[in-house]
Amino acid sequence: MTAHQAIAARLTAVPLGLATTFFLLMLMASLIQTDFVIEAPPPPTPIADVVMPKLEIAPPIPKLERPDKPLDEPDTPLVDPKVQVEITDPVGPGFTPPKIDIASRKLSVTQAGDYLPIVKVAPQYPRRALTRGLEGEVVVSFTVTTAGSTRDIQVVSAVAADGSPTSVFNRAAIKAAEGFKYKPRIEAGVVQEVHGVQNRFIFELNQ
Repeated sequence: MTAHQAIAARLTAVPLGLATTFFLLMLMASLIQTDFVIEAPPPPTPIADVVMPKLEIAPPIPKLERPDKPLDEPDTPLVDPKVQVEITDPVGPGFTPPKIDIASRKLSVTQAGDYLPIVKVAPQYPRRALTRGLEGEVVVSFTVTTAGSTRDIQVVSAVAADGSPTSVFNRAAIKAAEGFKYKPRIEAGVVQEVHGVQNRFIFELNQ
């Protein structure tokens, strides 16, 4: 490129640059002066009313009443229970035990000095034994106190009618022995306790 061409190029570039700059300035001015229209927001969408269902209160549960008698309890069999009270008190040789009146539960004795039974209580037949038709016997041992009552009552033996061991009659026999009354033993004017006194209770059912 010659010197004349270089000078001509510079002279041409200057007017072209000025024209370009002017054009850009006018474009920016036109953009700034543009009027923008702000659109109003759309109206809110109405929300439908929420209707809650009506709640119904359930009626209270009726109170259950306990039956007077369990449904599974068997009826008491129509039998006549019979309980025998046999005296086996060791009152000494030659002593004949008096007979017991079960209806009055009392007996009269006349022998003096040694202890003597005054009241013999017949035990109640256990309900469980009645419902099952069980029979048996119980021998109890106890101490006759100086007041004529009984204490330290223990079951010596308890068997069913077939000879097998059973405890169904134990509580009734002990309860009856607790109600026994004796004339206490007197030796040389001193009241004595008597240990190892035994009684046998026989439980039978009259069909």
